[in-house]
Amino acid sequence: MTVPTHDPWAGVSAARLPQEHLAALAAVRNFTDVRVFLEDGVAWVRWPAGRSEVVRGLLPVPGVVFYSQRAGTWVRFGHLVPTDDAPPTTEGKPIAEVLVPARFEPIPPNAALPAPVILTVVRGGNPQSATALICTIAELAEWADTATTAELARVRGARTGDRVALTGEQLPTILRAKRFWGRDVFVPVGFRPEPDLPTSALLAATGTTPKEFLFLDETGADVIPRAAFEPLTRAGIRLGVSER
Repeated sequence: MTVPTHDPWAGVSAARLPQEHLAALAAVRNFTDVRVFLEDGVAWVRWPAGRSEVVRGLLPVPGVVFYSQRAGTWVRFGHLVPTDDAPPTTEGKPIAEVLVPARFEPIPPNAALPAPVILTVVRGGNPQSATALICTIAELAEWADTATTAELARVRGARTGDRVALTGEQLPTILRAKRFWGRDVFVPVGFRPEPDLPTSALLAATGTTPKEFLFLDETGADVIPRAAFEPLTRAGIRLGVSER
């Protein structure tokens, strides 16, 4: 996805999930660097940062929590403060030793498979008001310097790197920001999803859970946890600028 340019999931390298949902990682069972530690019905999974296949497999899992390492400490995805709820330090087992192949039915050779459909956006659709935007943390800080406390309180934001996604009914006026419309699925203003499916179908097709927002643009999709969006404060924005 072109905005934000930094993949918010690129730094994620661990997850905690219910043990019964480990089958979600069947597609990456051949990756020897995906390690699993089982403890009281909970599965901790670790992998080298940047393995998008692992993240995609775990995103639909109910109750999954993602983690990334920052300055030698573990941080929950979408948070800035280190957490004590961190992955075990033990090496764990390769995922292939933990997963048992599920029963399957072979597809006859003559069975016709439907052609894949690429989800994207195209220009068109009815005029829509912006309900979200994406800008840089520096652009947000410039606006916040002159914004009132009430204006800050009307907006919630989630930061990854130097990019910030904002949601709200009264968004700030930031010249270079990319503006989106929608509620659960956000699409650039002036565009519509292609294929133009109902919101529920778009969420299901991308594996987006009720605890996440789906952002679409011309080049792809980005899923952001709803819990990552917090009320804006000047102190929080200044901290974001200092951590770039």
